[in-house]
Amino acid sequence: MGGLGFLSAPYLDERSGTFAYQWRAGSFEETQAVVALLWANLGTVKRAQAAEALVRFRGQYGTIRSRHRTPIRARRLSLSLPGPAASTKEQRLAWAAGLFDGEGSTELHTRRTLARTWFSLRSRVSQCDAQGVPEVLQRFQSVVGCGRIDGPTSGEGYENAYKWDAGADDTLRVLPMIWPWLGIVKRVQAIDAIKSVDALPVLRRHPWRDEARRFTQLYTETSSSSFQT
Repeated sequence: MGGLGFLSAPYLDERSGTFAYQWRAGSFEETQAVVALLWANLGTVKRAQAAEALVRFRGQYGTIRSRHRTPIRARRLSLSLPGPAASTKEQRLAWAAGLFDGEGSTELHTRRTLARTWFSLRSRVSQCDAQGVPEVLQRFQSVVGCGRIDGPTSGEGYENAYKWDAGADDTLRVLPMIWPWLGIVKRVQAIDAIKSVDALPVLRRHPWRDEARRFTQLYTETSSSSFQT
């Protein structure tokens, strides 16, 4: 984000019971700059939310005395120079990776019978929307070109929850597409889940099991080298 904003101190998230961090914009000027930088890739919900907040913030100055409306010193922002322009496809995949980083997961799906427990690989992205299937899930599905959207469901603190869901074949197709933009946490999560496949009785022994081995060999090396500083 061009060096904008700051990371807050950790706080206890009551819903998850874990400590969380927040990135925050520190001023109205920074907030405007961030919204402008992200605008082309924002969905309608976040665009409306941002527009309403900015309009309400500006509107409060109509009710205070004029000497409080203008700061003594104009605030200026310094943005780093932009790098090479990304293609439209790269921008779409980077957006999808960002959504997966925040709301997605790669995991082992468990099915049980009286005789034994079976496992299969899957990936998911969750969103809640009382108005119907969330636009961002439809957009994610369009960008990656596979998977299905299930829901709505409620429970465990969520209402009207929808999920983009992909099985093993599609998971191993989508992860390489968004891999360059994924953060280290979701990379490690994916590699750990896929590596564990060989040690477990998987649900179906399709060719994707060989692809899982190739994936972990290739992307374990890539992941470890990409995040060295």
